[in-house]
Amino acid sequence: MDGILRPFPGGSVGRCLIVEDDRRVASLHRAFLEAEGIQVVYVAQGFREALEALESLRDLDLVLLDLYLPDGHGLDLLPKLLGIYTIVITAAKDVPTVERALLGGAMDYLVKPFSRGRFQEALVRFRAFVSLNTKREVSQQDLDRILARRRFDKGFDPLTREEVLKVLSASGKPVTAEDVAKALGISRVTAWRYLERLCQEGVLEVRTSYGQPGRPSRIYQLKGSQDNLGSR
Repeated sequence: MDGILRPFPGGSVGRCLIVEDDRRVASLHRAFLEAEGIQVVYVAQGFREALEALESLRDLDLVLLDLYLPDGHGLDLLPKLLGIYTIVITAAKDVPTVERALLGGAMDYLVKPFSRGRFQEALVRFRAFVSLNTKREVSQQDLDRILARRRFDKGFDPLTREEVLKVLSASGKPVTAEDVAKALGISRVTAWRYLERLCQEGVLEVRTSYGQPGRPSRIYQLKGSQDNLGSR
């Protein structure tokens, strides 16, 4: 890759190749990526077709790679994907396959079926990796933020936490779990878990609003924000 960030609708970056033999699944992935501002330049439905696409396409940033292809195994494509961020998406969950994928250069590994929120997490990591291209050097903090997911509590991803905080910063006003879920494309329950965790960390303030009978809402804002929590 040339390291140049290419903007697409939604303020995101990326040119993606999807390698997936199931047309319905490929269509779902394509719709999700394009909604995120990532341009899908080609969908390959087999091993040979993917090889031909990799020979002809230039400036790819991302590959979604299925493993069980009708004419070959997706892992055999990994040597051709050096320098391209690759997310393996497969039903395979045996240890040798997972190990070979990760040691072979895959950035992330999603086991079918997976949630939209987990797909979102993978794209958050992809954006974080791409953002390193804007820097001449990286700090240990940069690397830990992207790579050290295990240092965070089980079920909580540091990059998703960061995206939740970005939503609060950009909003400029108190938000609900529904607001965050809609902004990030994750479930309301997932958004609520991260917001509550940030409250426990002392990063956010929260209050309960009783705007509708029987349906109280918890409203969150960054601690120290000048906006009044009681305004919503």
